[in-house]
This record gives sequence, C-alpha cells and structure tokens, in this order.
Amino acid sequence: MRMRFSPRSALVVTAGALALSFVNLSTASAAPGVVIMENGSQFKQIRDPQGGQCHPGLGPDTAIANRTGGTILLFPDGNCKTRILNPLGPGEFRPDENVGSFLALD
Repeated sequence: MRMRFSPRSALVVTAGALALSFVNLSTASAAPGVVIMENGSQFKQIRDPQGGQCHPGLGPDTAIANRTGGTILLFPDGNCKTRILNPLGPGEFRPDENVGSFLALD
C-alpha cells in the first residue's frame, strides 16, 4: 500500500512552507528552509539542513518536499553512501520515494 500526503497534511505543509518564507534564520553552511517527509505513520521536518551532512530519511513510500533554497540528494540507504542518488530541487515535491537518507548540497 502506498502512502501519500492526506489533504490535511498537504495543507499543513503548504502553510508551513508559506510561514517559513517569511522567516530568515539561515546560516552560512545550511540550505535555508525545511525538508518535510511523511510516510503515513511518521512525519519529520529538518530545518535548515547542513550542507554536506547526511540526514536520515523515513524509508520506502515517503512523500518528500524540499522547501529549502538548495538542491538535496535522495539516497535509498540510510547513510548517503550508495551510488544511487536522486536530486530534488528547491520547491520540488515527490509523493512516493524511497528516502533512506538525504544530503543537502548547498
């Protein structure tokens, strides 16, 4: 069974992204904004992900939104080590990904 953002979750994500657009709390080595993940039973937000740092994901069937100013790379493994990677640009959303981990490039 595939998990997707519910209409309520999509509204929360949109409202959160809009609220973050008014806040400027970025650091020099972080991608300003938030990465939002949900896989039905779990919900996770990473604010201002540090560039070059591996962040854990939620695994298969994850809906992910990149609401940062930079590109992130999605990896199927939990430690950003596989050669299979998938870029997700600023403002992009994917409803069904295998996100073992991600790496912010900016």
